[in-house]
Amino acid sequence: MQLRIEKIVYPGRALARAGGKTVFTDEGLPGELVEVEILSDKKNYAEARTLRVMEISPERQSPACNHYSACSPYQVMNYDLELKIKHGQLLEIFSHLPDYKLETIDLVPSPAIYSYRNKIRLRFNWQSQPPRLAYHEPGSMVSFIPVERCYLVSDRANAVISRFRVLLKGEPLPAVSHLEIRESLSNGQILLVLESKDEDSLEKAAEIWVPALTVDLPLVGAVGVVPEGRRRKFHKLYGRDYLEEKIGQTVFRYGAGSFFQVNPPMLERVVDRIRRKLQPLAPVKLVDLYAGLGTFGLLLADSASEILAIESDPGNIFFLKKNLRLNRIQHLAVAEGRSEDWIEDILDFKAGAMVIDPPRRGMAEELVEALNANPSNLIFYLSCNPATLARDLRKFLSGYELVEITGFDFFPRTPHLETLAVLQARKPVY
Repeated sequence: MQLRIEKIVYPGRALARAGGKTVFTDEGLPGELVEVEILSDKKNYAEARTLRVMEISPERQSPACNHYSACSPYQVMNYDLELKIKHGQLLEIFSHLPDYKLETIDLVPSPAIYSYRNKIRLRFNWQSQPPRLAYHEPGSMVSFIPVERCYLVSDRANAVISRFRVLLKGEPLPAVSHLEIRESLSNGQILLVLESKDEDSLEKAAEIWVPALTVDLPLVGAVGVVPEGRRRKFHKLYGRDYLEEKIGQTVFRYGAGSFFQVNPPMLERVVDRIRRKLQPLAPVKLVDLYAGLGTFGLLLADSASEILAIESDPGNIFFLKKNLRLNRIQHLAVAEGRSEDWIEDILDFKAGAMVIDPPRRGMAEELVEALNANPSNLIFYLSCNPATLARDLRKFLSGYELVEITGFDFFPRTPHLETLAVLQARKPVY
């Protein structure tokens, strides 16, 4: 079947129509004629796979990575088209919000579209000959695409990948399943994270691999991870078990299991936007929900008189407290647990502003309801999933006015982006 691609919808599916039915396929730029194979024909739509592109868009380009379909499928288009597509997706996702002028939605581009990621996670494919580092083939858990070089990470990270091409020709360690390379972009230091089914294989891997990886590479540590029920157990194998990143004058120490934004320069742009909005209120009492390492609380500390940071993950809490000491922050209090379990304390704190950075699933409904009924002056809601953000914003609109929506391209060359919504408490009607 031949189809003309109309647009790319979030998160990255090409959309066409056939006989009045919507067809989603995995490849094709707007305007291109593609030949597809129907994989699943539903009542209202069909899922397809593109077999070949028959008419090529002038905005199509050759991808830098051989494995681009697994790491960054937007490499097939120029960056101007990528930004246009993402901006269009934001307009579409938020089009159903009442009383907001969609033409004011902005999209902030990334200063770098390659070599911007501070981590990469790869699979050891021990079945190939010789064994290779690889990504999973999209949609498959058993097929792999070998990774020779990934252009989304730095030359230093790629030097580690290159070194492993030689190391994996040696003694096989099939229990070791994954490699994560984490890098501090401010100082170039690298931390390796090895995942395995057992501790013995991790010790063996460190014994064989670390000496070769410390020659001419800025490797400061290696950490092993073994599953332990639903949790993961971390073992220091070599050197340090943490990295330090510097954003402005703020130092962040984080570990092998810590969440930290993959594109720090884009994080700075988000913080600058929030700081400008806070300036008329500064110093303000600030709540940092889903605080992680205390990222926003620490970066906005100079705009706050008092900060309450709430975080549930014990590993994040450990480094959050470390970061308070490293940066000599004394006006930030840490509440340990889920944000929705601290509702009474959040309301009693009477914050002038809140920063909310939840996981992809969005906010707990009871927390949204509580903040609606007891509005703070300003809410800054940063989301990695614009669909759940749109859902939560609809709930917020009974207590708040939507001031601004801005997209930030944290993940160029991929379908993903971050979105910042600014909400202001509605004035009471008497």
